Amino acid sequence: RAVGRPPGTSCAGVTSLGPAAHRSADFTIGHDAPRTDLGTVRLAASAVEADEIAVTVERETVTLAPDRNAYLAKDVAPAATSASEVLENVPSVQVDPDGQVSLRGNSNVAIQINGRPAPVRGEQLAAYLQQLPANVIDRVEVIPTPSAAQDPEGMAGIVNIVMKQNADLGTSAGFTASAATSERYNVGANLGYQRGPITLFTTYGFYADDRDYTGINDRERLDAIGSTLSLTEQDLFGENLREGHNLSATLDWSVTEKDVLTNVLTLNRRAADEFTFSGVTELDGSGAILDRYARPRDGDDESFLVDYTLGHKRTWEPRKHELSSEIRFNRSDDDESTLLWRQSATDPSARIEIESQNVDALDNELVGQLDYTRPLGEFTKLETGYKGTARWLDRDYTVLEDELGSGVLTPDPELSNAFTFEEQVQAVYGVVTRNLGTVELQGGLRAEYASQDFALADESFPHDYTSLFPSAIAVWNANETTQLKASFSRRVDRPGTQQLNPFPVFFDTQNVFLGNPELDPEYTNAFELGYTRSGALGSIQVTPYYRHTTDVIRFVVDTDAVVDGREVTTVSFENLDRSDSYGVDVNGSIRKGPFNGFASFNVFKMKTDGGSVTDLSSDAVTWSGRVNGSYRLTPSTTLQGMMFYRAPMEFETGKFSSFKMTAFTLQQKITQAASLTLRVIDPFATMGFRVEAGDENLFQITERDFDARAAQLTFQYTFGKTPKVRQPRPDTGDEGGGIFPQ
Repeated sequence: RAVGRPPGTSCAGVTSLGPAAHRSADFTIGHDAPRTDLGTVRLAASAVEADEIAVTVERETVTLAPDRNAYLAKDVAPAATSASEVLENVPSVQVDPDGQVSLRGNSNVAIQINGRPAPVRGEQLAAYLQQLPANVIDRVEVIPTPSAAQDPEGMAGIVNIVMKQNADLGTSAGFTASAATSERYNVGANLGYQRGPITLFTTYGFYADDRDYTGINDRERLDAIGSTLSLTEQDLFGENLREGHNLSATLDWSVTEKDVLTNVLTLNRRAADEFTFSGVTELDGSGAILDRYARPRDGDDESFLVDYTLGHKRTWEPRKHELSSEIRFNRSDDDESTLLWRQSATDPSARIEIESQNVDALDNELVGQLDYTRPLGEFTKLETGYKGTARWLDRDYTVLEDELGSGVLTPDPELSNAFTFEEQVQAVYGVVTRNLGTVELQGGLRAEYASQDFALADESFPHDYTSLFPSAIAVWNANETTQLKASFSRRVDRPGTQQLNPFPVFFDTQNVFLGNPELDPEYTNAFELGYTRSGALGSIQVTPYYRHTTDVIRFVVDTDAVVDGREVTTVSFENLDRSDSYGVDVNGSIRKGPFNGFASFNVFKMKTDGGSVTDLSSDAVTWSGRVNGSYRLTPSTTLQGMMFYRAPMEFETGKFSSFKMTAFTLQQKITQAASLTLRVIDPFATMGFRVEAGDENLFQITERDFDARAAQLTFQYTFGKTPKVRQPRPDTGDEGGGIFPQ
C-alpha cells in the first residue's frame, strides 16, 4: 500500500547491507486503487572489492578437547628446526636420544602427518622426523583413545603432526637455517602459491648430524649358586653421521565450489655412517685378565622413499556432509652394509673374524580409502568408510666371512637369507555422534580382516585373522568452563617383519637377534576418564586411565644359547599372557601477561604376567614430568625454557635408569619477517641412559652417554602476501549445530 504518495506512476526501491539495491518495475496508483502487488522481491548478492585487511589472531598455545589435546608448534618449541625437536616439547610425548617417540612412556605410538600414517616406519621414522622442517608445522595433536574411524595401530594412541594450511595466501615463502656447536645443521624452506582454483605448497628440509657417543657393555656370567664364572668388559666409542633430504609438494585444484582434487608427493633420501670401536677385556671369575682385543664395527645405510597420494573431496557442508577418497602409493628402497672384525690390542693392523653383513630391501605399499560424513537429523552425525592396505616386502640379507683375515670374503649360506613378506588389511568402520544439549555421545565400530604370509627359502608362514575395534566417548559440558568425559578405544600392535623373521642377525660375536614367526598381534583395551576446567588464566586437565593388554609382545633374552656353533646371548620376542597398566595424566596451562607456560605430570603402574608360556613378569611404578614456560621480555624478545624428567622404570628382565632433558631458548625478532634464536641444549650434560638386565645365568650393564650438549643458532625468515579476509557468503541453510568436531 502506498502511503503519502500522490496518484500516478511510481516504482519501489529496496536496499540492504550486503546485497545489491533492487528497483521494481513501474506501477500506477489511483484514488480507487491505492494498493498494488509487487510480487516476490529477490535481492542479489553483490561483491565489493575492498582494500586488504590485516587481521592478527592469537591462538591459545594449548587446546584441550574431549578426544585430543593440541599444542601450537610455534609456542611450545619456538627454536625447533625439525619435527623431532617440536615433539620433544609436547606434554606426554617423549623423544629418546635415538629419535624414537613415546607417549606416556609407551613407544608403541602411531605417528601421523595431517591425519595420514607417516610415510616411513620403524628406525627410518626417527630420521624422517629429523628431516621434516619445524617451520611448516602448525600444531601437534595428542590422541590417546582414537575413535573407530582412525587406524587401530599404536597401542599408546596417535600423535598427529598437522602441517600449516596456506590457502588464500597468494605467494608466500619461508626459510630456516641453523647450526650447532656439535656439528648439527638444519636447513628448511617452504613456498606457497595460491591463485584462483590452484593452491601449491612445497617444503624442503635438510639435516646433518655428526655426533659422538661413549658407553659400556659389561656382562657377568654366573654359576648355579650365583658366583662369578667370567667377566666381559666392553668400552665403546662411536661416531654417528646422519644426513638427509626431504621434499614435499601439495597441489590442490578446486574443480568446482564443492570438489577439490589433491596431489601430495614426498621424496626422501637418507644416509647414515656409523663407526663403533669396542675395546674388550675378558676376565676370569677372580678378575684376572685372560685376553684383550678390539671389536670395531663400520656401518653404512642409504635409503630412498617415494610417497604419492591422489585424493578427491566433495563438500556439501563443511565438516558435516562430505565425501573423500584417496589412493596412496609408497615405495622405499633401503641398502645397508656393515663390516665387523676383531683386531689385536697390540697390533691394530692384524684383523681376524671379519664379517660383512649386507641388506637390500624393497618395500611397496598401496592404500585405498573412502570416507563419508553426513548429518542424520539436526543433532546426529554419521561417519563411515573403507580402507584397504596391501604391502609387499623383499629383503635379501647376505653374510660374507673371513675367519683368518686372509683378505678373501666368502658367502656364508647358513647366515644369509632371502625374506619375502606380504600383508593385506581390509577395514570398514562406522561412527555415530549425537548431541543432547550439554551431553555429547559418540560410538563406533571398526571391523578388520588381516592376512600375512612370509617365506624363508622353501618354508612359508601364512596367518590371517579378523578383529573388531569398538570405540566410545561421552562428554558432559557441565558449564562454560568445566567438562567431564569418559572414553574407550581398542588398539592393536601387529608384529613387525624383523620381529617375525627367525633368521639370526649378529650384533657382534656374543649378541644375536632372532625373530619369532609364531608371534600374534597384541590387543589393548584403553579406558579413560577426564576432567577439564578452563578459565581466564589457563586450563587444567586430569585424566585417569587404565589399559588392559593381551598377548603382550615382549623381548626375551636367552643367555645360554648356541647359534652357528657359538655360545651367544640371543634376543627374541614372545607373547606374554597379559599386561595391566593404570595411572593418571595431568596437564595444565597458564597465560598471564607476558608469561605463557604449561606443565604435565604422568604416573602409572604396569603389571605383566607371562602366564603358562613363560615366568617373565613385572610389577612397577614410574612417573615423568615436564615444564615449559616462555616470558616475553620485550615486544620482540622472548625467553623460553623446558625441562623433562622420567623416573627409573623396571621391566620384565631388568631396569631402565632415569632420563633427563633440559633446553633454554632466547628468541629475538629482527623484523616482522625475520628472527634470530639461540638455543642451549642439554646444558647440564644429563642426556644418557643405563640399563641393568639379566637372569640367573647372566647380569649385564649397558650405559650410553650421548654428545647432546650444544649451542644452536637459528635464523628464520618469512615473506609473502598478507592473508585477505573474504566477505562471508550468504548463509544457504541451517547450521545444524551441536556436533563436536572430529
